[in-house]
Amino acid sequence: MRKTIMMILIPILLLSGCRGERDENFTSPEGTNTVIVQYDFVSRPSVYYNGQKIFDYEKPGFNEEAYFYVEWISEDEFLLKYDDPSHDGKYAEEYTISLK
Repeated sequence: MRKTIMMILIPILLLSGCRGERDENFTSPEGTNTVIVQYDFVSRPSVYYNGQKIFDYEKPGFNEEAYFYVEWISEDEFLLKYDDPSHDGKYAEEYTISLK
């Protein structure tokens, strides 16, 4: 009985740590706005501002853990950028997102 409980409990505990999603916060230069970039299990980003989703990546996901970064243009506008250095920029992507 004890062995059966352990066989059930251990995989549950191991899988609970593999949530697959991760969040990154980016604050504007003057600190007035913060956006959250949240990734799903295949590294597709979604961007949230004030609890609302303002951008959803519509393309297929990635085989590896991909990272997008935010480059602020102004307090209310930024670029969401992806640059894969292993492919010499071949798969670089850039999206302009406005908070207004």
